Amino acid sequence: MVASHSPLQRQGSRDSEVSLVVKYLLFALNLLFWIVGGLTLGVGIYAKNEKNLGNLGSKLPWFMDPANLFIIMGSVVFVLAFLGCIGSLRENIAILKTFEYTIDILLLLEVIAVIYVYADRNRVKRNIESMLKNTVINYRDDVDLQSIIDWTQENVKCCGIQGPDDWELNIYFNHSTKASPEAGGVPFSCCKNNMNTQCGYKVRSLSTSERQAVIYTDGCVDSVINYFLNEDNLVLLICVAGAMVLLQLITTGLAHNLVNGIQRQKAQWNRYQSALDTGMQ
Repeated sequence: MVASHSPLQRQGSRDSEVSLVVKYLLFALNLLFWIVGGLTLGVGIYAKNEKNLGNLGSKLPWFMDPANLFIIMGSVVFVLAFLGCIGSLRENIAILKTFEYTIDILLLLEVIAVIYVYADRNRVKRNIESMLKNTVINYRDDVDLQSIIDWTQENVKCCGIQGPDDWELNIYFNHSTKASPEAGGVPFSCCKNNMNTQCGYKVRSLSTSERQAVIYTDGCVDSVINYFLNEDNLVLLICVAGAMVLLQLITTGLAHNLVNGIQRQKAQWNRYQSALDTGMQ
């Protein structure tokens, strides 16, 4: 004989389901971020270990070391994505709320940072230029830093922080370093035609017009700003920034939706149990 279920029992079983679409979409997104965060963290740790093994420790403040930046960003993404994965699979309200509120705080900090940078952009620019002077001073002391500077100067078509004369701050390019063949020069990445790595030798001793024929003379801070304000690059930058914000909004929205679903399920189950208990009395 087949047991029959009351309408109350059928309603309780039917209404107690959390949306599987929301649950597994949140899990899938966080699994992807978890993998990306783990890879980023791994690259940062590998770069840091390579420097230590080769006695090439960074001469820069920790927050300007590219390896440290990879480690920090990778760790944040890795931990947050892990919380999102576990919270969604386990349907754990505490973990999901921690995940949601952390993303919300990060979004708020991002908005505050953008507003501050725009409102006080001149001071921010001066502070950045001041900090970046250390990158010129330590150009030859950090292999990652050297690669970043060379790539920037070559691709953005610039030289130095504010101009080629910034390279006077580096001991190898300083005019007073008589023993160095690079004294009075700039790195080869400043050259318009850098097929010859010695193209920047003594170039700062030339006249302004002679310099301009050989090297880029615009500073990299202004050039990078102009590079990103270029119409094509600005559209790309806005799209990338928008995609990052959208992903954060989607994940925090999914987490919020899932928490509400779990809470509704618990409330429905409690009402269902209360009704059953009342019916048995």
